[in-house]
Amino acid sequence: MNAQDRALTEQNSLFDGMDFSSVEYMLERCMLRDLAAGEMLLQPEVANHYLYLILDGELSVQLVGQKTLQHTALVAGECTGEISMVDGHNPSALVVATKPTRVLAVPHDTVWSLVDHSHEVARNLLAIIAGRMRRDNSALINSHNKRAQFEHQATVDALTGVHNRRWMNEAFPRVLQRCAMDKVPSAVMVIDIDLFKRVNDTHGHLVGDVALKTMAGIMSANLRPHDLLVRYGGEEFAILLPGAGIEAAKQIAERLRSLVAEHEIRSGKLMFKITISIGIAPVTPEGKLDDFFVQADRALYRAKEGGRNRVEVAG
Repeated sequence: MNAQDRALTEQNSLFDGMDFSSVEYMLERCMLRDLAAGEMLLQPEVANHYLYLILDGELSVQLVGQKTLQHTALVAGECTGEISMVDGHNPSALVVATKPTRVLAVPHDTVWSLVDHSHEVARNLLAIIAGRMRRDNSALINSHNKRAQFEHQATVDALTGVHNRRWMNEAFPRVLQRCAMDKVPSAVMVIDIDLFKRVNDTHGHLVGDVALKTMAGIMSANLRPHDLLVRYGGEEFAILLPGAGIEAAKQIAERLRSLVAEHEIRSGKLMFKITISIGIAPVTPEGKLDDFFVQADRALYRAKEGGRNRVEVAG
């Protein structure tokens, strides 16, 4: 080992805080390897019996699954292969040189001799493994959080903050199935803002967005905890009322209609009011959700035809 390689090896985290000269002789059987950019050092299909100390260059640790993703990058002073060398299992990731890289391959029996000889090496190896596991755990947590965030974004309407139609298609049938098993009545409501196009045409779409958010907030705040509210499309919303018969559904609908009509919406210096029309349909165990929505839509149409700002029940 020449002077430069010796200096780079001494700087490796495996020998942190110790007298390198006391263990240098134990590395005589180690092999220096020069890796070209793109060359694989470790792969999940091949057993590993070495601890690789990175002298210079860079290695990419890639997770292999349906597609290969870079997990982390390793640079001079770090090492790789420690976990597979210790537990005897194949590497769990692909390790590839991202540019010309030089490593010192330390055989597993030499690693254990170093550990037996030096408490500092043992401590450093434990720290390296613990640090790798901690980083892997953090990566898993971050990945889980991102996935949860993406799933949330996929099922929530970005403007109003209530659930969207995609979520409804999964949640409504599940809740209705439970209601059928419990033999309790349910109802669906379809709600539409009256003359919403006039709001957009008169005041602009930004003001229209304020109206939608305000209406969604009023309904969210005044429904029962187990009621399900979604933005059905455009200015239309849908609500599932588990355990509510038609009379209870009518009372809820009238309360929502009245609260919306009385609320003054503010957007900058502009103040205005909106009204809503609501169609209600009872849910029966033997029917289909789409059919109940058709019935509720027909009732909504009658509410519109009857002068708007009204509640109608499917008949």
